[in-house]
Amino acid sequence: MAKPWLWRIGVAALGLAIAVAVGWRLSSDVTVVIVVCAWVPLAAWCLLAPRVLAALPIALVLLAAIGTIWWTLPGQPGDRTLSVAWSVLLWYPLPGGLALLAATWWSRGRPTRPLWMVIGGRSRPAEEPGPVRPVWLRPTATLVATGLLVLGCCLGGLASGVGMPSPDELFPLPAGMDATRGTGPDGSDGCDQTGHSCWTYYQITGAAGESTDVLTERLRRHLREARGWSGAESCRPVHGFFLRTATQLCITVTSDPADSVDHPAIGVELSMTNLSPAA
Repeated sequence: MAKPWLWRIGVAALGLAIAVAVGWRLSSDVTVVIVVCAWVPLAAWCLLAPRVLAALPIALVLLAAIGTIWWTLPGQPGDRTLSVAWSVLLWYPLPGGLALLAATWWSRGRPTRPLWMVIGGRSRPAEEPGPVRPVWLRPTATLVATGLLVLGCCLGGLASGVGMPSPDELFPLPAGMDATRGTGPDGSDGCDQTGHSCWTYYQITGAAGESTDVLTERLRRHLREARGWSGAESCRPVHGFFLRTATQLCITVTSDPADSVDHPAIGVELSMTNLSPAA
């Protein structure tokens, strides 16, 4: 009885594992966004799609789409910012929502039984003619599909601002470095009045007896090797679907007035800025 559900459960479980693996290298917040935008449409299709010939191929396409996030958000500076992830991933619910809506209303095939009927051993005897169509299946699938389309089409405007830079662009720091929030050249953490420029500032202190130059070099090496910053670049363009955008992420390392002989300190400001003329 459960055989028709095996591929549905397996594909949904594999999709969740891939979504978590893709997002975990970025940040926990982005992982949640990936699950909501990319995996939920796959899960909805696996659970609610009718039993049609295209059910498994469409499920595999939605599964493959989760894997493309490795290229759309490859882990470069800027990808760990929640607003950037939203603006990129809000396209992902559309294919699943459209497929589920079309299959629910235009399919003449036998719809799948709900999972609770399979687990509970409730199935229609083979000798009884006609398909089993739970009364709630079509309205439930329609509501879920509509929700996915709204998520993909309408909520993109909520991510119009650049958003605060993610602390995951800097942390975790190597051993011997400590960070505290502070007030930098642009003031304390915040955004300008237009929402097109946001920043956050940290004071980084080093080991006892370490010079400021050594501390700065250690921090830059950490940014290059662990956080994806290449060369001496201080700003990186934020991309979306393989294209550079007008938004850039900058990281500025400066000396700090709190520098002392025993524990050197430097200031680090992360900033996200939209450089488009409309900004």
